[in-house]
Amino acid sequence: MSLFCYNNNGDNMINSLTNEKIKKYAKLNEAKYRKETGLFLVEGPNLVEEAKMANVLLEVLTTDEKIEGTLVSEDVMKKLSQTITPVKVMGVCKKVDKTNISSKVLLLDDISDPTNMGTILRSAKSFGFDTVFATNNSVDFYNDKVIRGSQGAIFKLNLLKGDIISFINELKNTHHIYGTNVRDGIDVSKVYEKSNIALIMGNEKRGVSEECQKLADSNIYIKLNDMESLNVSVAASILMYELNK
Repeated sequence: MSLFCYNNNGDNMINSLTNEKIKKYAKLNEAKYRKETGLFLVEGPNLVEEAKMANVLLEVLTTDEKIEGTLVSEDVMKKLSQTITPVKVMGVCKKVDKTNISSKVLLLDDISDPTNMGTILRSAKSFGFDTVFATNNSVDFYNDKVIRGSQGAIFKLNLLKGDIISFINELKNTHHIYGTNVRDGIDVSKVYEKSNIALIMGNEKRGVSEECQKLADSNIYIKLNDMESLNVSVAASILMYELNK
């Protein structure tokens, strides 16, 4: 069923910014409350539909009487929204814990920029890296900018966070671990081991930590013409594309 139907009643609109439900949902704009509750918000009809298809949508909030859901005032929507121009529809979603580790895994060592994270998640899904593990210091997967940048990929990935060193040590039993290091690496276009692999991508400023780098089975790099480096989201996308070929 589409979100769009004619069954709302304006008499039931939530107008108060101090409404208990609205106060609770507003807290979901902070990472610590998302972690505590296992809930997060998505904005706009496309992401709400994606959440619905993924069976994680708990409630729809809307300012439009033509949309099925809980009717709220524009002031309430502005309080909840993280965009400059508030949307007409928002979804309250639950996080889903998945346990199956895919044959291709992406390891994120302190990715801090939400725009980079969103792009990386979108590319990960596009190129078959269906499990993404990030350090606790990485930006939250459910940050609003990450969600928008991922274009719905967050609903289709196995997203994990925790101690990356412990996770890599466990993963080494089943996966070949690739670090990213131009000094002693091989050109990714010449890599032929592409099944049961994990790729480590590092922080925007310092790159992959020394601790993670030591655990890599081998290193790869992207051959560049007259440039020293690439943005981490661009580099990750190219490497995942090449490893998926």
